[in-house]
Amino acid sequence: MCGRGVRPDGVELAEAIEADLVDPEVRVLPVRHNLAPTDPLGVLRRDDAGRHLLLARWGVPRHRGGIAINARDDRLRGPMWRTMLRRGRAVVPLRGFYEWEGPQRQPWYFRRGDGGLLLLAGLVLADAEGLHATIVTTEPSRDIGGVHDRMPAVLEPDMVEPWLRGEDPQMLLALVRPAPDGTLLRHTVGRRVNSVRNDGPELVEPVAPIATQGELF
Repeated sequence: MCGRGVRPDGVELAEAIEADLVDPEVRVLPVRHNLAPTDPLGVLRRDDAGRHLLLARWGVPRHRGGIAINARDDRLRGPMWRTMLRRGRAVVPLRGFYEWEGPQRQPWYFRRGDGGLLLLAGLVLADAEGLHATIVTTEPSRDIGGVHDRMPAVLEPDMVEPWLRGEDPQMLLALVRPAPDGTLLRHTVGRRVNSVRNDGPELVEPVAPIATQGELF
């Protein structure tokens, strides 16, 4: 599950993501080092007029209430997701994401090893309140290393257009797969990231792992 991340600012998004149109609201987004559900983020869409970098809220409303921040790849043909898979595909660019490990809830930060933005497969839904986005998850690669049993579906740059333009569901689902081993780097971070009220670049700085009870003596 991907439930927290680092959002680039609008200037970085506009420079790094090839788009024919950039929403003015995206251009003024600040960096968010503790992006959480319901926060705004930039998403890349495509239509007949070209590629558009738009503002969306993280979390797709569920029919029975609440929001879905992730969509499992093995459920994309189900009733909640199949229309969005056909008409609402998007790319969610992030600098990185956090996951928590074990009973100690040790937070880890994951990013691309080459320093580029993570281009995550996403789905969007438009309603009267605007655009809502969810991140597609898949089986974990070795880079996740047992920290979690799912990971965001990472698209390489040459996969972006097929994901945005594709029409064959089988082909689209083939794009959603674990990232090749070595794509991601990771390190442990401090517990301040556990509260969405905390923000700032210090949240992604490496810290020593949380000690277990037996290691305290």
